[in-house]
Amino acid sequence: AGAKKRGMVFFGVEAVTVGLWASWTSKGNDVEDEFRAVADEQWDPLNYLAWRGSTISRNSSITHALPCSSYVDVYLETGKFSGCDDSEIQQYYELIGKYDQFVPGWTDLIRVSTENAAQPTEVDSVENFHSALRFSYEDQRNDSNRFLKRASTITGLILINHVFSAIDAARVARARSEGVDEAALRRRTRLALVMHPWERGHVPMVMAYKPFY
Repeated sequence: AGAKKRGMVFFGVEAVTVGLWASWTSKGNDVEDEFRAVADEQWDPLNYLAWRGSTISRNSSITHALPCSSYVDVYLETGKFSGCDDSEIQQYYELIGKYDQFVPGWTDLIRVSTENAAQPTEVDSVENFHSALRFSYEDQRNDSNRFLKRASTITGLILINHVFSAIDAARVARARSEGVDEAALRRRTRLALVMHPWERGHVPMVMAYKPFY
């Protein structure tokens, strides 16, 4: 619409948001690769399956099926769940750290009362057994999720910027066709600092109006 400064503002917002999206997506994926590598090395599906087949497990209410369980043999041979759906693989890496029933699979399993190493088949209650690796793993997974959620939020901001820029371009083009001068155009859309409604301080806000006369 010939408004170069406005175009540069919207382009600047686009560049910043795309840059943030790329950065957070990269960080989230990198941390995901890291915690999956930890799981591949420190969480043993055979230990978990041994617990699942034990008498203690059969008498426990905390049992839970393992995602991709039918591909465990392939996983142990190749290090990959070849043939298992991506959604199940994601669930596999989430559940082993998130839920208590998967604690027997961690290789640093100890009995809380003695702090001695424990066998997976001994686990009768998650309160009695502990894995430091599991908690560290969950911290990494939460970090990855936080970065990826930020990236997801940024995609919404990118879309909003596109919509606002299109609306603003249409407004400017129409106003210019009606002979509105540049000073009036600048007054119709401006950046202002306003009071934050639920805490002290000011926040930036884009303000736009259309005169009806």
